[in-house]
Amino acid sequence: MKALKTILLLFLCNFLSQNLCSQYYYYSDKYFNTPLLFEFGVGVGSMNCITDVGGANTDNPNYFNEIRLNNSHFSKSIYGSITYQSIIAARLEATLGMVESADSTITGKTNNLVSKNVRNLSFRSNISEVTFTTEFHPFQLLGYELLPFVSPYVIAGVGWFRFNPQAYLKGKWIDLQPLHTEGQGFSEYPDRKPYSLSQFNIPLGLGIRYEMNGMFNIRAEFVHRRLFTDYLDDASTKELIDESLFAKYLPPADAVNARALYNRSTDGSKPIFRGHSQNNDAYMSVSLKLGVVLGRESTGSRAGTRQLRCAF
Repeated sequence: MKALKTILLLFLCNFLSQNLCSQYYYYSDKYFNTPLLFEFGVGVGSMNCITDVGGANTDNPNYFNEIRLNNSHFSKSIYGSITYQSIIAARLEATLGMVESADSTITGKTNNLVSKNVRNLSFRSNISEVTFTTEFHPFQLLGYELLPFVSPYVIAGVGWFRFNPQAYLKGKWIDLQPLHTEGQGFSEYPDRKPYSLSQFNIPLGLGIRYEMNGMFNIRAEFVHRRLFTDYLDDASTKELIDESLFAKYLPPADAVNARALYNRSTDGSKPIFRGHSQNNDAYMSVSLKLGVVLGRESTGSRAGTRQLRCAF
């Protein structure tokens, strides 16, 4: 009977301690965490892209060769998130930025690189994006702290973005999508469909969070966006179209701009290729974020709570 009482007592203690841990656990000498933490923050950083235009100054176009640092542009963001048990979070974020690239930056001497330089395409595009992503903090799940208050994490989700490729012509930035520079929507090219300026993307990335105190944290993140379009730069198909068709389908002013921008080769020749449709375009960002955390409770309001830290 005494052994049975001891077992029951241990069971109750274990149950109560787990229940206590599931609700509150010790964060610091000033705060307890609760199961759900809310965070709001802002971020600044840089945005870049990989497209058919510009890119690697080598015939070995791996991922990092394709990203030209001189094409980086300022980006900014605002976000809100909910974190459960410090392990997994759902985040809604809005980001504004810009991407650009130009064949004129290519200086390599191989046939392929010289051809791209002579092709002389260029573009810029503002990016407006809203994403819904999840964060996963694996070290928190394992109950292992790499360093105090430091947590690496992975990011994945879905996004909706708007872009608008433009080219510079006679002192003005001209919208390229309305010019149908590759014959998109022309009956003579039935396989070339008009592209939408608003589309889905898939953000994937890595980050690391450092908690400065119970209310503020800073984050460093790299996020790559996988796109479902090859027209971020308005270039995708290989062959140039018959330029006389611009007058058939476009208003006179647009037809003039289209003839000037669909082929911008430096020597007036037709390029070997205008674009490559095998791979879609992509853009990415590096950012530094400042977050404000809400939901932690003062230790003064839970003076009797033991200093426990539990994964669940």
